[in-house]
Amino acid sequence: MKEEKLRKFEQVRDVLEYGKFLHEEMKALAERIEDQEQSKRLKLLLDYLKRHEDDLAESLAKFEEETQEHILNLWLPYPPTPELEKKLRNLKIHPNMSVEEIAKLVLEFEDALIELYKQALSEIDDEHVQEVLQNLVQLEDAEKRRFVMNLARFEGI
Repeated sequence: MKEEKLRKFEQVRDVLEYGKFLHEEMKALAERIEDQEQSKRLKLLLDYLKRHEDDLAESLAKFEEETQEHILNLWLPYPPTPELEKKLRNLKIHPNMSVEEIAKLVLEFEDALIELYKQALSEIDDEHVQEVLQNLVQLEDAEKRRFVMNLARFEGI
């Protein structure tokens, strides 16, 4: 992940924007791996992963559109923890990645996003913002489970 984009959040809107950015970065990682890959099975997985990340970025954009402006503009009192930033920076690709390595990378990414939203949730007292952040946790968790289910289908290919 690009280190220069790891930053402190100022408003709820920033959390959503950062989530969209991270999903776009994960899609770009999948594209870079796909450019190096020859295996049909891995190409299918990477194509699925790109669609998956597009869907999540689109969901966050829609989420932002549907969230009331005053909630998006609320100020947040915390930055992401250094450990979380380190996890995101350490997501690396290399040539000839296996299905298992890609799956591990994606699951670590999803876990980091869930942790990010949970950290924000623990710092906020406003019930409307808590609801927004809880919805983000649920969205990412559901998508993580969906990825694992679809990954199991790729095992049979």
